[in-house]
Amino acid sequence: MSRPTAAYPPYGQVLRLEELLQAARVHDEDVDRVLFLATHQSCEISFAVVLRHLEAVRAALDEGEGCLAVRRAAPLPVLVTTLVGQFDALATLSPGAFESIRTDLGDASGLQSAQYREIEYLCGLRDARFVNTAGFRDADRKRLLARLEERSVQEAYRDYALACADREAVEQVRAALLDFDEAFAVWRARHAVLAERFLGGGSGTAGSDGASYLWRAARRRLLPDVWPGQ
Repeated sequence: MSRPTAAYPPYGQVLRLEELLQAARVHDEDVDRVLFLATHQSCEISFAVVLRHLEAVRAALDEGEGCLAVRRAAPLPVLVTTLVGQFDALATLSPGAFESIRTDLGDASGLQSAQYREIEYLCGLRDARFVNTAGFRDADRKRLLARLEERSVQEAYRDYALACADREAVEQVRAALLDFDEAFAVWRARHAVLAERFLGGGSGTAGSDGASYLWRAARRRLLPDVWPGQ
C-alpha cells in the first residue's frame, strides 16, 4: 500500500473527518436519537451540495451553455432520491422512540431549515413570509433576503429558452430540471407519509400542521416553467 505524502494528504484529512465526526450527532447513548439527528445533519449537507449545483446551473444558463447546465443538473435528482432513502430509515423508528425524540426537540423543527428555504428561493419559489420563521438566526435571514434579491434558476431557464434557437438543447435543459423538481416533489411527499405514520392528523414539531402542511408543500413546484402546460 502506498504511503500518503505531504502533497497528497490521506483520506481522513481530505474529508476533515476528525472535525466532522466531532460535530456529528453520533455520540448520543440513545441510538434512536443518533439515527434521527445524524440523518437530519446528513440532509443539511446534501442541501448544501444541491445549492452549489443550482448556482452552477444558473450560471451555465446565463452563459447560454445548455450542455453544461444539463451536466450540472444531472446529480440533483440523484441527491434528492438519496434523501428519500433517509426517510425510509427514519420510518424504522418505533412510535415510542419517535414521540420521545419529538418531545425532546421542543420547538426545534425542520421548518427552521434555512437551506431548505434557500433552495426554494434560488429556484424561484419565493414566499417572503418564511424569512420570519421563528428560530432563524440573523445570519439565516440575511442569506434568505439575499436569495430573494438574486436571479432565480427559473428566470435563467426562461431567458435561456427564449434566446436559444436550438430547441433540442432547450428540451434537454427542461427535462433535466424537471427530473430534479419531480424528485423534490417525491421527497416532500415521502416526508408527508412519514409524518402521517407517526402523527396521524396531529400537529407536527413546533406546532406546525404536521402531515397536512407537508402534503400542501408536496404540491408546490420549484420550477413551474419546466412542467408541461405551463
